[in-house]
Amino acid sequence: MATVLFIAFAVLLVLNMPVSFALAVASALALFSGGLPLALVVQKMTAAMDSFVLLAVPFFLLPGHLMARSGIARDIIDFADALVGWMRGGLAHANIGAGMLMGGMTGSAVAEASSTGGALIPPMLQKGYDGPFTAAVTASASTISVVIPPSIPMIVFAVVTGVSVGDLFIAGVIPGILMTMALMFTAWFIAVRRGYQRGPRPTLGSVARATRASFWGLLMPVVIIGSIRYGIATPTEASVVAVVYGLLVGRYVYRTIAWGDVPRIVLDSAVTTGIVMLMIAAASVYGLIVTREQIPQAAAQLILEMTSNPYLVLVLILCVYLVAGMLLDLAANIIILVPVLWPLVKQVGIDPVQFGVVTVIGLAIGLVTPPVGACLFVTCGIAKTNLLEGSKAAVPFILALITVVLLIIAVPGIATWLPYSAKAMH
Repeated sequence: MATVLFIAFAVLLVLNMPVSFALAVASALALFSGGLPLALVVQKMTAAMDSFVLLAVPFFLLPGHLMARSGIARDIIDFADALVGWMRGGLAHANIGAGMLMGGMTGSAVAEASSTGGALIPPMLQKGYDGPFTAAVTASASTISVVIPPSIPMIVFAVVTGVSVGDLFIAGVIPGILMTMALMFTAWFIAVRRGYQRGPRPTLGSVARATRASFWGLLMPVVIIGSIRYGIATPTEASVVAVVYGLLVGRYVYRTIAWGDVPRIVLDSAVTTGIVMLMIAAASVYGLIVTREQIPQAAAQLILEMTSNPYLVLVLILCVYLVAGMLLDLAANIIILVPVLWPLVKQVGIDPVQFGVVTVIGLAIGLVTPPVGACLFVTCGIAKTNLLEGSKAAVPFILALITVVLLIIAVPGIATWLPYSAKAMH
């Protein structure tokens, strides 16, 4: 069955079939070849979607759409520009800073790349920034949004492994800040070498005005993280609070969302949710076959023959992620790879929260690497630059992100300290 599964899946991907459909069809063919009833496909897919945790997916996607529609995204960008725009290559730093702040609203890298790119790439080009550099820095900054909570990929990881969504969300805060610092240092270094201009130095008044304008947007991640951190709400409940908050702010504070706009915003969120849910459902059948064929055990044995050191195991897994990220979408890679690697991770004693953070960041790098690199594809389109040139410009930023992952592997506390200290307080 495993041979049929992998060959059919590869062929369907080459034929450009969507990943979720390719998983479902390949799994059905594998079950048929093994003489198992095809009713298992429907049963397993239905059971996979029957999860309370998965309710957080639409409810975290919806406030992102509400915030983007309300105009809060623009204020967040202005706030980031007021804080860091004065440095050499100021707009690049504002771009990265906005990537971190917007992560608390969208939870999706592609959504963040589209919104921030649409707002910042044109002015960066007008002020003399190189097109490939502009596309690369925007795409790289968007990866922060899948680490800073709320994060849709972390929810998917939690569903696959059973790790606490709350722990994963809180664990993403420090790594997200480190990613921001690494990308900003890289952008500064390039900006100095190329002589990119800096923005005006901020005054107390300009920072105060930008803070006041962006206050409601900045408060959203605080509400989400704070309610989870102090046990006020579960991640799923916090996602519902975020929807209500986003709707009230857009309707009554910004006054840019009319009640008539809500159905369209809900529909957009539902379409995105459907894509994620279908992939999870299809992958559950794939996971059933993989487990039945004892592929995780074989993969674990293969790696253990090379090393049983948890640090080296994670480095090997990161190498797998970097290659896989070039070929498949982030969520698809989590669904396909994590069930295979999970037994090995538990066997060698790797902390599950640390593994979750390494997984999400390691696979998020694939959003900036061709040929799949969805975020780079989006930003190169906005910047009207060649994908190959954008890929070359992204190399320093990719190396910076890899450095952050290696640091998290070497110092597990970067990912685990915050969630476990939160538990210790309760």
